[in-house]
Amino acid sequence: MFREFLKCVSEAVWGLPTVALIVAAGGFYTVKLGAPQLRLKRIFSSWRQTDDGEKNTSSPFQALSTALAATVGTGSVAGVATALTLGGPGAIFWLWISAFFGMAVSYAEGYLSVKYRRTLPDGSRIGGLWYALKDGLGAKRTAAVYAFFCLLASFGMGSTVQTNSAAEALFGEFSLPRPICGLAAALLIACCLFGSNTFAPKLCERAVPLLAGLYVAGAAAVIAVNRSALPQVFAEIFRGAFGLRQAAGGAAGFAAALSVGFRRGVFSNEAGLGTTAPVHAASSVTDPERQGMMNMLEVIVDTFVICTLTALAILCSGAYPSGADGAELVAESAKAVFGGLSGKLVALATAGFAAATAVGWSQIGLAAADFLIPKGRNAYKAALTISAFLGTVMGMETVWLISDIFNGLMAIPCLTALILLNREIKLTSCRSNRSRALRAPTRGAPRPRRPRGR
Repeated sequence: MFREFLKCVSEAVWGLPTVALIVAAGGFYTVKLGAPQLRLKRIFSSWRQTDDGEKNTSSPFQALSTALAATVGTGSVAGVATALTLGGPGAIFWLWISAFFGMAVSYAEGYLSVKYRRTLPDGSRIGGLWYALKDGLGAKRTAAVYAFFCLLASFGMGSTVQTNSAAEALFGEFSLPRPICGLAAALLIACCLFGSNTFAPKLCERAVPLLAGLYVAGAAAVIAVNRSALPQVFAEIFRGAFGLRQAAGGAAGFAAALSVGFRRGVFSNEAGLGTTAPVHAASSVTDPERQGMMNMLEVIVDTFVICTLTALAILCSGAYPSGADGAELVAESAKAVFGGLSGKLVALATAGFAAATAVGWSQIGLAAADFLIPKGRNAYKAALTISAFLGTVMGMETVWLISDIFNGLMAIPCLTALILLNREIKLTSCRSNRSRALRAPTRGAPRPRRPRGR
């Protein structure tokens, strides 16, 4: 009975109104900022520039890697397979649309994360959209509620759920005892929380690109082997997106594809939830616009690269109608290339992404704890470390549902900040800046004289 109640609440929180509100905010910022999603040169060069930051700040690439660690989790693997099972191939099209508008929302989140962050005496920087709510809008209670939801989500979606997924995958394929997985997870989280401020960013800087690169290479290999099926796959995606598949039944197929695609898109890249704002606030970046661009790059990597490759690998391989779901469906799609090793490789990828998410979320939860209970900082660190162990040895269905609810509840206060502070969020044009600089004479410099005609 209690689980059924939680399912109803989760469906309400993650229903179409919430997702539609996030997409509407993305549409608003797309128009207001002049389609920042299309400024690909600025987006892809944002992390390569350097700033003279303080000693205890993370570099732009470390911040990007930590944010990706928090978002590129099991949802990018098993979650995409579930989206195909529930909404059909058309769900992938709406996942792309959701991510496109989510990029504009992510820009606004990154902008506010730098604008309203604070610098501590030791040079480190702290932030989060709760500071935008508190300092920008004077909404102290709303800021506290938002941080509270984030704190609870760090124990659920950010810790126990992830370590449980990792232990489940490793036990199923390698018979690795769950307590051993739990001790390893607890040790990892303890090092990130009780170590230096730069331990987690440096770990993510090395591990996340390697993990993502290996996964992308594996998915690309599956697609390459089955490349002859690509035209048919894209045709199925577009037909299914608009309910044109005969088996889907028109309007019913369209509604299912749209709902599942939008929800999975938001759930995967977390645009509109503001979860990675504390990570970006801790970086050495001083320009809010540049930080916004880095936020959009995060969505590109998570959704347009990793999630898309997962979906194409499943659909090209012909494993989609097999009846499998989740990580099992991903493993089934990889058999044509990796044979009997496919299950083990997918298990390692699942465990790796889950561990990365737990590391990234440990930094997000710690920032929320610093805002809510600064004197209880060490107590939070100890509690999160214990939760990482418990997640590997306990049943998780109820925890999944509760985590979904608190994750979704963060959308309302986050969007409140983004909507009410929209006048502060800007994006300048590089071209207009250059032309303005050429037209404006340097102060104190003589104006060039025009040559006299004869």
